[in-house]
Amino acid sequence: MERRISRWGGGPVAALTRVGPLVVALSACSIGQVYHSPTMQLPDRYARLAPLPVVPADQQDWWKSFHDPVLNQLIARGLSDSVTMAQAKARLAEAEALSRSAGNTVAGNLNLSVQKGSGTSVDETAGALGLSLSPGARSRAEAAMERLQAAGYGVQNARLTLLQNLAQDYIDLRFYQASLRQQYSDLASRRRTLHGIETLLSAGSATKLDKLRSQALIAQTETQIPQISAQIVKQSSRIATLLGVPAGALNIDLRGVGTQPLPRGQAALGVPADLVRRRPDIRQAERNYAAAVSDVNVAEAARYPSLTLSGQIVAPFDGALKGSQSLGAGLVLPLFNQPGLAANVNVAQARADQAYQAWRLAVLSGVEQVSTALASVSASRRAVAMASYAVSLNTEALTLSRELLDSHGDVTVLDLLDRERAIADARSSLAQTRRAYATDFISLHVALGLGTGQDVRAK
Repeated sequence: MERRISRWGGGPVAALTRVGPLVVALSACSIGQVYHSPTMQLPDRYARLAPLPVVPADQQDWWKSFHDPVLNQLIARGLSDSVTMAQAKARLAEAEALSRSAGNTVAGNLNLSVQKGSGTSVDETAGALGLSLSPGARSRAEAAMERLQAAGYGVQNARLTLLQNLAQDYIDLRFYQASLRQQYSDLASRRRTLHGIETLLSAGSATKLDKLRSQALIAQTETQIPQISAQIVKQSSRIATLLGVPAGALNIDLRGVGTQPLPRGQAALGVPADLVRRRPDIRQAERNYAAAVSDVNVAEAARYPSLTLSGQIVAPFDGALKGSQSLGAGLVLPLFNQPGLAANVNVAQARADQAYQAWRLAVLSGVEQVSTALASVSASRRAVAMASYAVSLNTEALTLSRELLDSHGDVTVLDLLDRERAIADARSSLAQTRRAYATDFISLHVALGLGTGQDVRAK
């Protein structure tokens, strides 16, 4: 329960003269905590790796390291037309409006409405004047501004998420397309082997079991083709959704040509402390913590007096200063609800503590993600090299097995079929490792907070 005291009658000028010093005092009042940016002790390297030199080139457009024009086109479209980006910008626009609204309360809320004829003579106007002022107005404005900044970082974070999803889905699409091409290549090779076995069978140099084994390999390959084809349709549809268009309506050619895209170059690692300044999710968590501290100050200010001013002015329509004028001011003293207000302060403080821990978790998670992605990139890069070598060896072994079988050398049909399986497995492993390397490269750059571009403003 609040107690309202002190009311003045008379003209507006006289009343404002009496309450003016109090207005100034309340508007200048600063109550509660002073915000200090949080800090955390971080190592000078990621995991056990020695700190690497920072690459001087700008890596905001890291996806261009794939040298894939289709990927560049998709990302340009996504940043322009994505629904998730539009949502993030709409949240930023909402935060800007809330900040402007809260900013108007720093020196009080002034509402003046004027109408003609309602309850007055035809040639008179009636104006209702209202003013409210509390010491928490400044803190509310600060909280709104901090949430506006957090929403700005939210747009950058949405951009990073879109970049990661779009690039990852494109890499997956090219993986399935490469796998489909490989299945057709395997199918042609196994049919060639079957033809050779049938020739040997007619000559008495092979058995019916050899033929059945070869036919089983062909059937196994043909079974996988429609499943991979379905995955290609699925990935194409997902990319269209990310670009904000219905599945099947994307006017960008996604048919598979060439090989799977692989990145070139290395990431600008820096040191873990760089993440605090560069990753938008960490910056957003820090701004949310700042807003939560301001909320504590708002709750604390609610325990102090606030001022209200209201009245009515009735004057001739020509604006002459005559007619009735009434203005009253009230000072609200929260005397009887202090326990509840104190509890609100405790609630706000607990939320601020949660926001601080959320910031700490964001920093720790960021360092962990970079360390994990860095180790994965290093491992997958080596795996691509070894998988390529394995394909080369198995290709040579398959060619030699065919030559020996055709010349009736020391090789059996079963040996040839084993070579067929080995080369298929090696090529599948190579496709998987190329996909993993591209995925880890994407994850590393996103974990480093690269790709946010310039500051985004709501339109």
